Amino acid sequence: MNRNLILPIASAIAISLMGFAGCKKFVHQNIKAASNSSLAILTYNDVFTEINKAVSSEMALEEMVDATWNLQGSVCATVTLEPVGTSFPKMLTIDYGTECIGPDGIVRSGKIIAMFDGNFRTEGTAINVSFENFTKGQYTIAGIDSITNNGMDGDGNPIFSEVINDVIISWGTQQVLWEANLNRTWLEGDTTGYETDTVGGTLGMVGLNDDVFSIFGSASGNDSNGHPFTLEVIQSMVLPTACMYITDGITTISPTNLNEGRVDYGAGECDKQATIEVDGEVFNFTM
Repeated sequence: MNRNLILPIASAIAISLMGFAGCKKFVHQNIKAASNSSLAILTYNDVFTEINKAVSSEMALEEMVDATWNLQGSVCATVTLEPVGTSFPKMLTIDYGTECIGPDGIVRSGKIIAMFDGNFRTEGTAINVSFENFTKGQYTIAGIDSITNNGMDGDGNPIFSEVINDVIISWGTQQVLWEANLNRTWLEGDTTGYETDTVGGTLGMVGLNDDVFSIFGSASGNDSNGHPFTLEVIQSMVLPTACMYITDGITTISPTNLNEGRVDYGAGECDKQATIEVDGEVFNFTM
């Protein structure tokens, strides 16, 4: 073959391979941001459900007569309330100690601290959540979650807004920085709790595990590679308490200076798999 012809062909192949490698790196960055943001959403959903367990009783916080009790469904997590009585604000602390295995099999340690300016189920109540040496599984969690009870939607579902700032989720040598502005709807299970009466007893954990939430809003942060990204929810994410994963919903994930990806969490299956579409190609990833 003519040497003058070989050189242009070789150059074209090299350029094509470089473009392919760049595309793969680009997709990897989208997947990293989508996976890390899924972790953050699931982590802060878990915090909300743990607070719900702490206040899941037939009495409002202002009616509580005990300053200390066990977290519903747990034998190793302790809840304290200060002060007891009708005055607000109240500080509610969930203390998991150094190692508390929950009924979900997850090991937690440290404290979730929630400041209430009213009862959990009262419209307008603000709850400011922080952490003290808190871990869930392999993850160490820090940040501020400002929750507001916004009453009921048109279907009678409780709705909450959440402004989440200064989040650091770390494990090993990696960390995710994150913040979000979210709206939460309590789709199912809001009328049942741990102590809900049944014939011959109470619902127990069934009354907590029947909760289903949907989340809508936006987020931004730096993924565990240190690359900035933004996220927009375009179809509400669905998070059943009985499942450890997001089971439905669509978001867009936009790493800085890269094309956006469209994340699809499926259609109700309880699994850790999701897909992301980038430039017309679909890739699988793990939450």
